[in-house]
Amino acid sequence: MVLRKTFGMFVVSCLLAVASFALDLPANKLVSVDWLKENLGNKDLVIIDIRNDKKKEGLYKKGHIPGAIQWKESSIREVRFKEVPGYIASPIQFTRVMQNSGITDDSVVVFYSDGQTPGSYTIAGLAVYITEYYGFTNTAVLNGGFAAWQAAGYPVETDIVKPKRSNWKITKMNTDLVAALFDIDAATELGTAQLIDSRNNAQVEGSAKHPKVLKAGHIPGAKHIFVGNFTKKDGDVVYLDAANAKAQFEKAGVDMNKPAIWYCNTSWYASGAWFAGKYLGGLQNAKVYEGSMVEYTRAPKRKVVKGAIK
Repeated sequence: MVLRKTFGMFVVSCLLAVASFALDLPANKLVSVDWLKENLGNKDLVIIDIRNDKKKEGLYKKGHIPGAIQWKESSIREVRFKEVPGYIASPIQFTRVMQNSGITDDSVVVFYSDGQTPGSYTIAGLAVYITEYYGFTNTAVLNGGFAAWQAAGYPVETDIVKPKRSNWKITKMNTDLVAALFDIDAATELGTAQLIDSRNNAQVEGSAKHPKVLKAGHIPGAKHIFVGNFTKKDGDVVYLDAANAKAQFEKAGVDMNKPAIWYCNTSWYASGAWFAGKYLGGLQNAKVYEGSMVEYTRAPKRKVVKGAIK
């Protein structure tokens, strides 16, 4: 009897120990630097440095969060038709990136950007969007990014992390997250979805444009929420903020119960806005127009409107 009781207590204590070390992600997919620091030793945690860094000898090698693996935007997106850069990478390419990062179905992946400007979080949101497209949902964004990590005084390392290759495979593709040109046509002509432009005021109004966009202005009937308006600044760190996100939808007149399609120039900002809109603002039924304005302005006989969105 004593033996049974002792063994039972041992089993319970082991289960509690395992449970206490389990990684639980918040519903809004935002984790703090304190959460990340506390879980650095967890075997299931994978940290991805996805700061916008196009230099070969760049930010990652100068210093990154301990254990972090580097991803570049170009490794999870691809250029199609020679001129349109915003498409999701092929299944072959994405599988290679996941496997080379040592990610398994049990992994919890946290992406971080630099956290220094209002739009910097969008590259981490883009990574969440693409991983969800390929069926992997155990993801989160580090709120405040690398700037918040440094502001907290937490350690930084310069060693290049090379994890053991995994055998992760795609088992599901959430194609309903992606909008194509015909979806935009249906939205403008039939009102099937709300279009939300996530670019800055100058590009929306047509006084400036991305170098690959052929016509300045916005798609007819679009609403406007700049991606940076989902954030707030505290000192030198820019954080995503749920209160700001919800206020932006109300200000823009977005119907939270109606389907929506985010767009920008290359779908980068749109993907970040999709993340903030879904997980902070509550806009669940939304897609991202992959080709965005670079593709739209190359399509024949599509109207572009100049002027402020009212």
